[in-house]
Amino acid sequence: MSDRIVLTIDGKEIEVEKGTSVLTAAGMLGLDVPRYCYHPGLTVAGNCRICLVEIEKMPKLATSCTTTAAEGMVVRTSGAKVEDGRRAVMEFLLANHPLDCPICDQAGECRLQDYSFQHGRGGSRFEEEKLKGQKATPIGPHVVLDTERCIVCTRCVRFCDEVTGTGELGVFQRGVRSMIGTFPGQELNNPYSGNTVDICPVGALTLEEFRFKKRVWELKDVSSVCGSCARGCNVNLGTSDNKIWRMTPRENQAVNRWWMCDEGRLSYQALDATPRLTAARIRKDGQTIALPWPEALDLLATRLKEARPGKTAVIASASLTLEDLHMVKRLFADMLPSARIVVPGKFRGSDDALLIRADKNPNAAGARLAGLTVDDDNRQLAVLLADAAAGKVDVLVVLGEEGLDLLEAGKNAFVCVFSPFISAAVENADLALPAAAYGEFEGTWVNFQGRAQKVRRAVISRSVALEGWQLMTELMRRLGAEAPHKKAADVLAEIAATVPGLSLLTPKTIGSTGVQVPA
Repeated sequence: MSDRIVLTIDGKEIEVEKGTSVLTAAGMLGLDVPRYCYHPGLTVAGNCRICLVEIEKMPKLATSCTTTAAEGMVVRTSGAKVEDGRRAVMEFLLANHPLDCPICDQAGECRLQDYSFQHGRGGSRFEEEKLKGQKATPIGPHVVLDTERCIVCTRCVRFCDEVTGTGELGVFQRGVRSMIGTFPGQELNNPYSGNTVDICPVGALTLEEFRFKKRVWELKDVSSVCGSCARGCNVNLGTSDNKIWRMTPRENQAVNRWWMCDEGRLSYQALDATPRLTAARIRKDGQTIALPWPEALDLLATRLKEARPGKTAVIASASLTLEDLHMVKRLFADMLPSARIVVPGKFRGSDDALLIRADKNPNAAGARLAGLTVDDDNRQLAVLLADAAAGKVDVLVVLGEEGLDLLEAGKNAFVCVFSPFISAAVENADLALPAAAYGEFEGTWVNFQGRAQKVRRAVISRSVALEGWQLMTELMRRLGAEAPHKKAADVLAEIAATVPGLSLLTPKTIGSTGVQVPA
């Protein structure tokens, strides 16, 4: 018995698996059937009724999300009868809805707003006083609820019940007075609460950290990857005025599906909240002196040349891109073969059953692919810092690690820190070089599953800050080696050509959702 059936939608035949909904089948044909309550990552509720379609031999319109496709079924997703039904649904939904689109944060990406133009009436027949609801009520540390705008689609309730399993939200009262809210004594405070804002089709749920910051039509979304842990959730960076204003999840079924955690969602805030290192500087006689980039690079190259054999060391963060780490290996492992390279581990908390990983390094797998060893328990790091403090290291280069206590190491070793931010490590360094921060560089990260994904530049650094591979390239040239790379893609091409098993890594194969690297 066949597991597939054939039906006709708007005059086009389509073959689908048994059990497929009419809504899904229509989407496979590129037909955009309106929907509020339906979400592919949640159970079907069928309570908004806007996805009405006409099915031959059925006496009335049917909700396409709850109707299973059947052999020989004939469906019409448009026409006078369908439009009349959707118009009636919209009239009910808008009966008590406030006319506050100009001041609503959801304006510009609101389905209620869009569908009112596409399927609503030109005017309202509702003359009675609208029901009033609670306005701008915090229901958790990150989410604000406006019950007047809620159409009770229950997406948020189902998310907390089915995805996070925390069940903070419910539907209270009945009929026209039904409303969403938290259960007594609870707040919406699970690690994924911001996803309720993403899936809310109207302006009922908004994010506290983004409310009234920017109009969405002023933002340009740049597809990238979150760097908060080894999961590598796909995200959109909402940018305007050369600044990241929000991070939202981007669908990738192989990595994060439709979701992301709140820690990753708000990680962009550190870019503005943390003081930036804006110029190269040297510490001399207790004073900090700004240094032009060429002089700073010349100084570091000279120190590397003068270091005794085996007395050069580098601490390379696994938040650096695959391109950065490849060039680190070329410089410190190939050109300076006796140099010590430590890639510190960064573990906090524990893995959960959804997305969050205890490994907070976004590219530990990429470091291993580059031929480096990740120091998971940081024992090698402790030994290296002790050796530097004891005078067993002449030059210590720290790439991308903030917060390291290098005061003791700085007494007996020349310490260079390459970092986007001012930190204790930068303050204690003999030489500090500004690095590009998240959102300012291009490259490749490999997540814990071995999936190579593209990290994209969304904003331009307000100072002259280098990417890791650029710093390595400049140092290699000063040490007499050929380094012809002009962009990160050139380094990726070299990786594909020279590193065994990585020949498939090209911008085209990685694409927008990444590519699995052979184990």
